[in-house]
Amino acid sequence: MAPILGYWEIRGLAHSIRLLLHYKEAEFVNKMYPQGPPPDFSREAWYSEKFNLGLDFPNLPYYIDGDVKLTETSAIFAYLGRKYNLCGSTEDARVRNDMVYSVQDSHRSAYVRLSYSKESDFEALKRPFVESLPDRLEALSKFLGDHEYFGGAEIVYSDFCVYDLLDTFNNLSPGCVDKYANLKAYLARIEALPTLKKFLSSPEAYRKGPFNSKIAAWGSKPF
Repeated sequence: MAPILGYWEIRGLAHSIRLLLHYKEAEFVNKMYPQGPPPDFSREAWYSEKFNLGLDFPNLPYYIDGDVKLTETSAIFAYLGRKYNLCGSTEDARVRNDMVYSVQDSHRSAYVRLSYSKESDFEALKRPFVESLPDRLEALSKFLGDHEYFGGAEIVYSDFCVYDLLDTFNNLSPGCVDKYANLKAYLARIEALPTLKKFLSSPEAYRKGPFNSKIAAWGSKPF
């Protein structure tokens, strides 16, 4: 039976996991839970199953692979990293992977706080966040340097997280990543990987958006 990746019917936290799985051409069921329309935005599709899946800490995303039943994004990536040899083959690659995963997670948390702020507050909060992007991106650019990937010469699981983060930033603040030549080239390099190119060009499998759920101040509209 194919593993199941469960998440909302959006990109959110699951998109980078989907990228990794498609990169490895892994068979899996992409279980997407719809959210109801306003004003209630019902989550019943998820709540009706939440406590019936055998998850120790029921949450989204989840990943079920036979007897292995995982929640928490970091735990899912650690498992898939081990399964598909994407944790890094050298100590340097493993250190780089661990560190940049934590860094991008911190940046993502700040972005999520902005995206799910009150709609009336969003524009006021967006300006300082956008103003913070050069510092965030400069640090990532410096860390990447002239390496091909964030694991150095090899792809590690944090690459899929950073790719998704950079692509999201470029949509929130168009062109912000393009100011950094190595990050722009990095995005193109990831997108050119044959299995990911196939996924990203598939109208059946790939959805550019929505980035966030229907209650978000930004990224809730489908593309």
